[in-house]
Amino acid sequence: MNNLEKVSHETMVFMRGKYRLDEIGDGRDELKFKQGQKTILTVYTHEDKFTFLIIFGKKEREVFEARRDEFSKDILNYYDDAKTYHDGKWIFIDVTEPAQLEEVKRLIQIKKKPNRKPFPKETAVYSKCGQRCDLCVHYTGTTEEQRAVMEPLLNKMWENN
Repeated sequence: MNNLEKVSHETMVFMRGKYRLDEIGDGRDELKFKQGQKTILTVYTHEDKFTFLIIFGKKEREVFEARRDEFSKDILNYYDDAKTYHDGKWIFIDVTEPAQLEEVKRLIQIKKKPNRKPFPKETAVYSKCGQRCDLCVHYTGTTEEQRAVMEPLLNKMWENN
């Protein structure tokens, strides 16, 4: 896996593992994680990077300012250069490596505290891609017969990517 694939994978593991949110994509290059009408995170995909958009309201800005010394110079620059609009401070952060994502995760947790309880690993069902099938919205506790039908379709999908 290259760095961008790792960032993509780890973003989905983090967001789906820590939060119960709606995922709304535009079918091209944008994915929003929302709770009701409130957008928690928007991810824009590019060929060479991901751009994360987090909008901090007044309370989130106060929390960030109190914890400012916990963040790298790069994150501080993104924060300080971000424009503040009527609905909050729009922070666009370019990410190309997993290490950068770790700080973005901390910003997401300032925006919203995790709202998903940890999943028991004893009953986990893993796919060939390494994701947990039992956390997928399409998983219905498949039987071996259903798995036999689904496996060739999933293999075809993963081979084309």
